[in-house]
Amino acid sequence: MDKKTASEMAGKFLELLFSNYDAAAEMMSDDFVWENLLPKHIPFGRSYKGVAELKVYVDELAAAWTLGEIVFHDYIYDPETRILAIPGVEKGGTALSTGRSCDMDFIWEFRFTDEGKICYVREYNDTNAIAETFDR
Repeated sequence: MDKKTASEMAGKFLELLFSNYDAAAEMMSDDFVWENLLPKHIPFGRSYKGVAELKVYVDELAAAWTLGEIVFHDYIYDPETRILAIPGVEKGGTALSTGRSCDMDFIWEFRFTDEGKICYVREYNDTNAIAETFDR
C-alpha cells in the first residue's frame, strides 16, 4: 500500500462512517480498534473494539457532539508499518449539552493490515479544547 491509497482509504472510511455504516464496516478488520481517550465527562471518550462497538461510538458521538468542519493539513505515511498519520483541525465542533464550540487540533492515526483493511484508529485530540466545551 502506498501513501495515496492509504490516504484515500482513510478519507472514504471517514465519509462512510456517518453515511453508510455497513460499507464502512466492510473496510475494517475483524480485530478493529478505535481509541479516542478523552476526559471522563465527555461521553464518547474511550476505546471501542470491533465493528459493533464502533457503531456505539458513532451513535454516542452523534448524541453528544455536532461535528465541525474537518480540515486535514497533511498525510504522513510509513509503508513499512502501514501507519498513516493525519494532522488537522476540527473547526466549530459543538457540545450539544452546553452549546459551546471549539476549534480542536488533532492527529489521527490509521493502521492497516497486510490485506488493506483498517485495523486501528486513534484520535489524538486537543483534550483541553474539547473538555471546555463540555464543562458545566
